[in-house]
Amino acid sequence: MLALARKSFQIDVNVRVEPNFDFLSDEYRTFYSLKRATAFQSPLWLDSIHRHLMPHLAAQQYTITIRDREHALVALIPLVLQQSSGISILQPADFGVCDYNAIVADPLVLETLAADHSVLDRIDRLLDVADVLFFRKVRDDGFDARRLFKKTAASPSENAAYHSETGPDFEQWQRRTVSRKFSKELGRLARQVEREFGPYEHRPAQSEAEIREAFEFLKNARKDRFNEDLLNNEKYEKFYCDFAIAGLSSGEAITYVSYLNGKPVAVLFGPAYEDEFHAVLIGSDIQRFGKYSIGMQLLYRVIKYRFDRGLHRLDMGLGNTGYKSQFRVEETRLHNFTSSRSLTGSVVSLVYHRAKPLKAALRRFSPSLR
Repeated sequence: MLALARKSFQIDVNVRVEPNFDFLSDEYRTFYSLKRATAFQSPLWLDSIHRHLMPHLAAQQYTITIRDREHALVALIPLVLQQSSGISILQPADFGVCDYNAIVADPLVLETLAADHSVLDRIDRLLDVADVLFFRKVRDDGFDARRLFKKTAASPSENAAYHSETGPDFEQWQRRTVSRKFSKELGRLARQVEREFGPYEHRPAQSEAEIREAFEFLKNARKDRFNEDLLNNEKYEKFYCDFAIAGLSSGEAITYVSYLNGKPVAVLFGPAYEDEFHAVLIGSDIQRFGKYSIGMQLLYRVIKYRFDRGLHRLDMGLGNTGYKSQFRVEETRLHNFTSSRSLTGSVVSLVYHRAKPLKAALRRFSPSLR
């Protein structure tokens, strides 16, 4: 528990950098929950980022921890330090693979920390190793992370987040959310696929071999379809696939697959924790089966599959692409903020928030600034 020093009325905590913090430790596994952050700060996801992406992207771990007088963890800020074209940048451990970034802590603890100027001062001093702090994709429906940082500038994220929540009655959700015409059409197409091509099933991949097969399909299905697709990068492809395999037994990763005659024709992959699943990568064989909407069929089947297991939420990720509108998804706005630490950082921050053409140029210097 946080303790208050009676004379100063300051919170008695220790704020420091732990450059070797272990996200798979019992301490962090016990501390982390969806009430304290999002699935993109879960133990295995953050460990995978630090273990498999960070070494290849010229970055170093810069995890800020806040501990009480008994050394118990009360808050954690998972940052990395990166050099790009002579500019030193602090940012969340993301590298473009996270939909949301957050500080890991109870909301009440965060409110308490944000009200203590001594805590803010101590956090602020730890940022001076960089020219600028970038903190992107902060959900507007939770704690505003910029309240723990000084001298910030903010702007809305280019993309919002979207999710589908069925509630306890699937039929009612279906009537309210999915048009009767669309629902009937999906059913008709599914029957047609099975009638014309053979056995057709939708389920999670259940072994390492099935996951590797699904990712090989996913890479080929998405090839040349998406600008700056991370799966085109061998290091990112390996990160996603290794995470999917590592998270298979714990349920921290799920790879949903539509199989036709035992072979993948659509894949939906993402991190999962407790009752949440986040759709991060999706692909389908549109060349052979585009007219059958097999990608949409997989999404619909996953929602129903999860509902039947008592799981009522599916997070469809960033960007309101056309297929999401079919499910009348709910929107959550996001914002980005920066904290400048030098004159160079101030210029970079201004460019990031104010000048979109220059922002595109900035991304060429540091592709992880998504």
